[in-house]
Amino acid sequence: MKILVYTSDYPSPTEPDRGVFVYNLIQKFVLLGHQVTVIVPYSKLKNYLKSEKVNGYGQERARVYRLSTLSTSAKRIGKYNTYQIGEYFTVKKLQKLVKETGQDYDFIYAHFLTNGIIAVKALSHLNIPIFVAMGESNLDDRISLIPARELEGLMQRITGFVVVAYHLKEKLLSLGVEENRIGVYPNGVDLKKFHKMDQVEARLKLGIGRQEKVLVFVGRFLPHKGPDRVIEAIEKIDKDVKLILIGKGDMELNYKGILFKGAIPSHLVPLYLNAADIFILPTLREGASNAIVEAMACGLPIISSDIPEVKEQCRPSFSRLVDPLDVDKIAESIEELLYDEALLKKMSESALMHSAHFDIDQRAENILEFISQKCNSEKLFVEDSSSID
Repeated sequence: MKILVYTSDYPSPTEPDRGVFVYNLIQKFVLLGHQVTVIVPYSKLKNYLKSEKVNGYGQERARVYRLSTLSTSAKRIGKYNTYQIGEYFTVKKLQKLVKETGQDYDFIYAHFLTNGIIAVKALSHLNIPIFVAMGESNLDDRISLIPARELEGLMQRITGFVVVAYHLKEKLLSLGVEENRIGVYPNGVDLKKFHKMDQVEARLKLGIGRQEKVLVFVGRFLPHKGPDRVIEAIEKIDKDVKLILIGKGDMELNYKGILFKGAIPSHLVPLYLNAADIFILPTLREGASNAIVEAMACGLPIISSDIPEVKEQCRPSFSRLVDPLDVDKIAESIEELLYDEALLKKMSESALMHSAHFDIDQRAENILEFISQKCNSEKLFVEDSSSID
């Protein structure tokens, strides 16, 4: 099949950690024998008139275009939102670029709801099925960008939704989306890249001592992700605990035991995970955490949040889920696990076993099967309607 992907999250040489989870899925689509074109909007005023075909990122198998757009932020002025100005110009630019690609696509796959709405507004006239992948942790905020009077009609023009968790399915049902248009496919991980390695060798490569007790956090350095709460919890423990912080953001994160802090290319993440003893993420909200699944695949016990979206991914056999705002409870969980070698080993084995349910190869096949079924049923519906006329 010929697939058009429209996503604002996709890695590039200058932003290698942006949307890697989308990139990984797209590469699997191509490996399954499909032709994929990816269009990635980016905001750059001086190059607004210019969109460009680029080589993409990493081992890129798809054809990638960067679509220059205007960013007008999202400021509400009465009943009006300035986001709609930028959306209007993006719709026009997307229409033009798709026409220039000269492809007859079998379906459109838009990542995140706001991108799906743009795809609907720009490309519905092509009569191509449009699917929207949803994993937003801030879905209500994104919905608020769309005028309420328009939302229902726009949602009805989407052929199907691919969601990463059941709480997102429930949200769509509350918005009036029929259940048969929703497929639930949790985020997957490439088990050939993310797997258990020898911890001693991983630490040797990174210059970390064999006897160190190490936690690893992977995520944006944002308040709702909780890297500051991780540090606060560690400081409550009267022991020498080391910390790896993988990500980026504007938060000030200072702690004497930080071994590494910053963004790294995705291919290095498994090495850092395998150098740690425990993965920790006291997040307030998620769509479905890619970082948790990747840590699980590396055999790490998990300390995270007692919230529905994390509970869908984790089992008590390899995780401790607590109130993400309760720093004392986070500290208690660290102390319980970090110094019990037998428990860590048992939880590691359980995490590895459970990670088999999140194989990205199987996820890609399942998504394409869902899409194929919906496309075929829609085609039959159109043919039946034509015969009635």
